[in-house]
Amino acid sequence: MHFGYLITVCAQAEEKCPSTFPDISNRLFWDFENPDSFVGSEETKLEKLREIRDQLKQKITKWLAEQPY
Repeated sequence: MHFGYLITVCAQAEEKCPSTFPDISNRLFWDFENPDSFVGSEETKLEKLREIRDQLKQKITKWLAEQPY
């Protein structure tokens, strides 16, 4: 199966995905913090997770706006 884009968002995925998805036209690496590494109360972890979610949304929105459709 061909994939037009592969976007990885953590170093571990960036390291492992090339062998998993061999037929890719474009590879992008967007380095975001891994939510598994968050420490603190559940409320603190949830707040941090939401920050990362919002950063991802901004990155995707910007990237899509730059695409030449």
